Amino acid sequence: MSVDAKAEIVIERPRSDVAKIMFDPKCDVLWIGGLKNVFPLTPGTLKKDSLVNRVGNFLGRDYSAKLLVVRDEPDKMLELASDEPFEMKIKYDLKDAEGGTQVSVRIQGIVDHQYQVPPAVFGKMVTEAIATDLKKLKRHAEMQ
Repeated sequence: MSVDAKAEIVIERPRSDVAKIMFDPKCDVLWIGGLKNVFPLTPGTLKKDSLVNRVGNFLGRDYSAKLLVVRDEPDKMLELASDEPFEMKIKYDLKDAEGGTQVSVRIQGIVDHQYQVPPAVFGKMVTEAIATDLKKLKRHAEMQ
């Protein structure tokens, strides 16, 4: 089955401040649900060809995922490819907005049979997970 899930939020901080959190793999555990550990495999903030290993749990299934940044625009966009918890492409988009930054996260992927969930339900679960992550990101960023 395929999944295409997206969520958006406005964070009342400048785009560069939001990017400092979202594009720093050491901050992932602060806002991405289900993560237990993150191991940057290249130093610094994420940019094209950066690698990071994320260890976590998604829908009751433990995973260790290697993510590769395939495209970037500093402080604006990251596109990552991952093999776990399912094969996917993740895109972070940051745009200037009235009073702050509009942040969107989109996940597109192919899910094999490891999840015994109907496609529509699975897509809804991924969308809800992204929305929850963005709310955590907003709380964290606006406290700074």
